[in-house]
Amino acid sequence: MIDSLRGDILGNYGVSPHLDEFARESYVFEDHLVNAAWTRPSTLVFFTGKYASSLPVNFWDYPTTREEVSEFYRQVKYPLPRILLNQGMNTIMVGNNPFLNDQFGLGVNVGFKELYDFSNFAKDTPLITNKTLEVIDTISKEKNANPFFLFINFNDPHKPYTPPTGYTNRIQTKEILEERKRDYLGEVAYIDDQIKIIFDALKESGLYDTSLILITADHGEVMDPGHAISPFTGTNTFFGHGQDLFYENIHVPLLIKMPNQKQGRRIQKRTQSVDLYPFLLEHLNIPIPPEISGQSFGNILVSENSTERTYYGETRATQGVGIAEHFLLQKSFRFHKPGKFWKGFVGKEKYFYYDRKKDPKQLSPIIFSDLSELIDNQTLPEEGKSIISNLWNQLKVLEPPIPIYQIRVNLGLTMLNEVKIRLQTKEGSIRILESDDFQIDWQSNQNALLVWKDSAPEKQGSKQISFEVYPDVSFPQFRFEVNGKPVADDKIGIGVYEISPNACNPNCFPFYDTGLNQPRRSFSNIFQVWRQGKGAQSYERKDDLETDAMEILKKQGYVH
Repeated sequence: MIDSLRGDILGNYGVSPHLDEFARESYVFEDHLVNAAWTRPSTLVFFTGKYASSLPVNFWDYPTTREEVSEFYRQVKYPLPRILLNQGMNTIMVGNNPFLNDQFGLGVNVGFKELYDFSNFAKDTPLITNKTLEVIDTISKEKNANPFFLFINFNDPHKPYTPPTGYTNRIQTKEILEERKRDYLGEVAYIDDQIKIIFDALKESGLYDTSLILITADHGEVMDPGHAISPFTGTNTFFGHGQDLFYENIHVPLLIKMPNQKQGRRIQKRTQSVDLYPFLLEHLNIPIPPEISGQSFGNILVSENSTERTYYGETRATQGVGIAEHFLLQKSFRFHKPGKFWKGFVGKEKYFYYDRKKDPKQLSPIIFSDLSELIDNQTLPEEGKSIISNLWNQLKVLEPPIPIYQIRVNLGLTMLNEVKIRLQTKEGSIRILESDDFQIDWQSNQNALLVWKDSAPEKQGSKQISFEVYPDVSFPQFRFEVNGKPVADDKIGIGVYEISPNACNPNCFPFYDTGLNQPRRSFSNIFQVWRQGKGAQSYERKDDLETDAMEILKKQGYVH
């Protein structure tokens, strides 16, 4: 894996002769897109076959909480290195990726048997190459050696762009290069040389021809001045990444040489990084876990007549879908986490539609806040409205759901002339979904008051309110009043077992979860409260990082 390598670099600037030679005997996937736009979520997508939002590790900020790490180990039973290790393969990681271990509070351990990480070394690239040569030498000399999975992760050409002397002289282009792009290309040339050294070692050891060799990147890099300020985060992301899902940020190389392959082929069909996990398992005849998001693209190697899949991607404050050249990106608060960079207020969300056939650089979007706005758009043809509507529907299908809170008011247990329900959350926004005859008396971003009055207070049955906290970052507070008086806790039942808040205070929120089920109507509690869907296991966060983690992030250009 080559960090930050854009999909339009190889073969175009004269800086990748060895990778270009490798491409001539490999499958070259010309429209390969990653499903996340910075390193931690992108590599976890690759190693789990799941979209980043379906994993418990956040991709909003750099720190990983203890709860996130513990939940990852509990939920993710079969990351790729572990499943291969369980199949008898020797699994080894050599590289610079601080997000693939849990030592610094930045990532998780995905199960490599041997892990050699050079994140905290100043000149990591030659160290990675030399260690890789040692590993190859050891493997080649082992008698009756097990099959192996060797993951090599170069951090170059990631920022800061500091190529060794002479490498920028290899650039061949008539393009007038910005200084940072020149240095970036110099680092690509440097990595190309390192890869040649590794290829030579594989050939000398007899492992090159018999191995499946896959080369890709975790994300691209923003180099278009029109994308310098992200419309999704408002952050300056020029010569950076992680703040949008523009094509230049998600389009990366994918080169695969199958064992004993000699003749290359270029494949136009779109592929996605979430599909690499099932592709490798399928190649190895290992059963693919049913709960993953990816689908193997092995059939494309035989025929490109397969059905077009919808692309889905996520990164900070952004989610999006793409079908062919049509992309719909959303400025979204769904993935925000409270802390230094977000104080809990949910602002207006917008959608950005791009047609890359007409606008290949994605500089002239159609912007709207709600799908209904397109109906009155006189400049947009009906075909365009249909395309956008389809993309919008696809986005709603693929985006991760928010847990829904339910409040049931059981009638007939006491005289109910007036019922008031007050909702409050520390961060995020209260969104009322169903109110069932309750009137919303007032509502702000983080508060809501619902009132129900009835002239026939002895009626039977129940009323039910549904709402969500958007995003799922805070557990709401509930206050109930009946006929102008506060309701005692012994008249409130939580979850399936109708636990009283007195019995679990202050850590009640896990007891609210009912999965997809609804509890039966109570004949003793006036109010029943529960949460449906997958909710957070903890809402406590720690933003601070240890000194070693901060030094690693500074060295690699993540923070200044």
